[in-house]
Formats: sequence, C-alpha cells, structure tokens
Amino acid sequence: MADQHHLALLKQSIEDWNEWRQVHHEIIPDLSGADLRGAQLQRIDLSHAHMHNADLTGANLMEAMLSK
Repeated sequence: MADQHHLALLKQSIEDWNEWRQVHHEIIPDLSGADLRGAQLQRIDLSHAHMHNADLTGANLMEAMLSK
C-alpha cells in the first residue's frame, strides 16, 4: 500500500514532488497500489520509486523519469 505522505505530496504538484525528491534523495518513495489513473505526471521524477500494482492507466508520463 502506498505511503499516504508520499501520495499526498505527489498530488500537490509535480514541482513540489520533484523538489522533495532532490532534497530527500535518500528516501525511496512508496506508491505501491496507488490509483494514479489519468494523472498528469509530466516531467515527474519516479526513479527508484516502488510502483508495484500502481494503476497508471491513462496517466500522462511525458518526459517522466522512470528509471529503476
């Protein structure tokens, strides 16, 4: 199950999320099982994030960082 703090931060804004990722690069975000259907996630940094069973159906992932 997704960490609720991580999910809430992601839903605030992509800019806030990416800034948080830069400051807290040692934290591995847990978005497991998150419902992100249709989310606007352009240019988001999801590298190294736990995404097991997350639903990204119809999400806009243009230029998103999805490595590892």
